[in-house]
Amino acid sequence: MQKEILNSFYNSYIKEFFLELFAPAHCTVCGKKLYESKFVCDDCVKNIKFNEYPLILHEEMVYYYGMTRYEGVMEELIKKFKFEGYKVLSKFFSPLILNFIELNNIKFDFVSFVPMSKKEFRARGYNQTYLLAKDISLKTKKPIIENLYKIRETKKQTNLSKKERIENLKNAFIVEGEYSGNILIFDDVYTTGSTAKEVTKAFKKSIKNGNIYFVALSQTFN
Repeated sequence: MQKEILNSFYNSYIKEFFLELFAPAHCTVCGKKLYESKFVCDDCVKNIKFNEYPLILHEEMVYYYGMTRYEGVMEELIKKFKFEGYKVLSKFFSPLILNFIELNNIKFDFVSFVPMSKKEFRARGYNQTYLLAKDISLKTKKPIIENLYKIRETKKQTNLSKKERIENLKNAFIVEGEYSGNILIFDDVYTTGSTAKEVTKAFKKSIKNGNIYFVALSQTFN
């Protein structure tokens, strides 16, 4: 029995490794055949709508950014990345992020991400925002701060009003330790800003002599 379990795990691991190494052979969005090591075809990339004014809000030491509009191609990519196990899409998003932080002159010493509760992580099996932080950390040689925790379970934000979202996440995050320098935090979608505000509030207590840059891949405009 133990041998069968190990074989099953090994086969699953090998399958995932090769899928992430060589896939997708087709565009993740439209299904068009790809002949290069890409994940999204050029036509779909052209349909991503980047925000002309990505700075959403600036208050005290915190800057909030939304890179793109959460619609069309970007919405489909994020949903696949977040809910359908397309972890490899972090490799597509990370060059976009690097280009964005360069264009906006964002200087940082650490990277971090929006954490999940233990229950949320068990349900999904991975944290998509951690994958973004990991890729950017590897490419920039900046360390990841993993001492940001979600300390209680919350309702899903999707069907909540703005007021309910704020109450739902109030004091849900804590940061352990103290840090000196600028921190770049990643999220997938900026909606009402309730997640962003609570995460940055937790970091404010731990940062000495630095700014916080909260960057979301996409932003809703409903």
